[in-house]
Amino acid sequence: MKTTIMNPFSKVITLAGSNATNLVPVYTPGKVLWLAAHEITHLQGEGNYTYIYTRQGKRYIVSKTLKNVQEILCADLLRVHKSYVVNPEYIAARLDADMLLMSCGHKVPIARRRIREVQERISIGYLAVG
Repeated sequence: MKTTIMNPFSKVITLAGSNATNLVPVYTPGKVLWLAAHEITHLQGEGNYTYIYTRQGKRYIVSKTLKNVQEILCADLLRVHKSYVVNPEYIAARLDADMLLMSCGHKVPIARRRIREVQERISIGYLAVG
């Protein structure tokens, strides 16, 4: 009689293999979480590390650059600053010409050279809704 050994990571591998382009792995003590692009409000880069903020208000850190995480997600994210990428779905308000308020309550700065691009992108989103 042949014994089959079940791989405990088979669900994770299947999940990642089904649509790996929109998932980023986050390693927490004892488990691996796969965060989907639609769950992420914004990303904050610090050197070779990126903080991932979710719509549930949680913050995770991954040892990848901001550019790498953005490439992994392959989503419609908007680079607003050297250190910040936002998900336009979760922009709550534009506080000043150079500041965004995210739905999770965080304030994200806009680089001066990206103000026009952000304004165009936000106005397109509002026009598409109405």
